[in-house]
Amino acid sequence: MNTTKSDDFAAKWESGNNGLQRGSITVQRTFNSAPVPFFKLLCPTTELDWLPGFSCELLHSKSGYSEYNASFRTNFFGPEEIWVCTRHEPGKAMEYARTSQDFLGKMDISIADNCDGTVIGSWVVTISALTEAGNQMIANLDAGKAHLEQCLDALAHYVDTGEMIGE
Repeated sequence: MNTTKSDDFAAKWESGNNGLQRGSITVQRTFNSAPVPFFKLLCPTTELDWLPGFSCELLHSKSGYSEYNASFRTNFFGPEEIWVCTRHEPGKAMEYARTSQDFLGKMDISIADNCDGTVIGSWVVTISALTEAGNQMIANLDAGKAHLEQCLDALAHYVDTGEMIGE
């Protein structure tokens, strides 16, 4: 098998890729909930119930809620993004692929049952720049992490009280 072209391409890439950056953040939080009801809250439709200021346009879904291959559009995190649910394991894990003009993103969410009426939710967000503006977003990932933590504060409040924070 002749792999000269791909080997040359990969060697050129390694010697001076395109200057586009990639970064990630990780946040973990304990919530007072069982896994399945908690999982149902990790959906753009149910985020309308607990996340102040959130709005979205559901593009594709059989149920009207998050499910495998469901897609939606939002600009809640800044630029307009299209999200697609690429993994959907009720009570366990969810994954979204995200794209905007300036970056590609991936949000991996996992839920661990503590078997005591609480769960640990883990969010890993990876952002890959497509433009210089995307590189700037990656340079400011601490602000993105702070925004995610505020969202999780709102989620924890909703789980504990059944009400949107600030109402």
